[in-house]
Amino acid sequence: MISQVSLRLAKALSSFGEKEVEVDYLRYGIEIILCGFIKLLVLFGTAHALGLLQPMITVLTTFAFFRTLTGGHHYSTYIRCLTAGLLMMTSISFFSTKLAPFFDFSILLGLLCFSTIFGLVLTYKYAPSNHFYKKTTEAQKVKLKKLAFVTTLLWMFLMTYFLVNSFSTNLILASMIGFLFQMSTIHPYSYSLVNKIEKSLERRKLS
Repeated sequence: MISQVSLRLAKALSSFGEKEVEVDYLRYGIEIILCGFIKLLVLFGTAHALGLLQPMITVLTTFAFFRTLTGGHHYSTYIRCLTAGLLMMTSISFFSTKLAPFFDFSILLGLLCFSTIFGLVLTYKYAPSNHFYKKTTEAQKVKLKKLAFVTTLLWMFLMTYFLVNSFSTNLILASMIGFLFQMSTIHPYSYSLVNKIEKSLERRKLS
């Protein structure tokens, strides 16, 4: 459905240009934009309906920002990616809201220290980890790794500032869990788990 709509839009847009060969490039770009827009619409719509919009925005922003730098596993189809993303982002938003009252300053500070060390170690060992970065050179990968290191430290200082100034515990916790989840997706065990889920879904499809 999305591919068909993207193709029609690409053909319509290409008619204004001089090169018909650009249709496929336009289709690909439009499809990415549409898929991203639909995903955001589903995530934010669900979060709004459940009263989780603010933590959802926080989780998604943290997750997406670090995912750009460090990579992570992907599902083979858009619907699987959308479903997994919806389940995980909504779950993190929900549990951060419910658990926030039980987290005082010292617990959050301890979790922040753990999250930072966890993120730095995984970044050093595995980032950037993903087929998205296969075409990059070793020099570019080193730059991404360094940028991920610096960004992780900046994120830690930002969270510390929010903690010291008694910012929303709910949103601080949401950002931390979103960060931990993203960093865990670059570990080989995450890839192994996703592959097992994919194979299980394929077997069910064939049976």
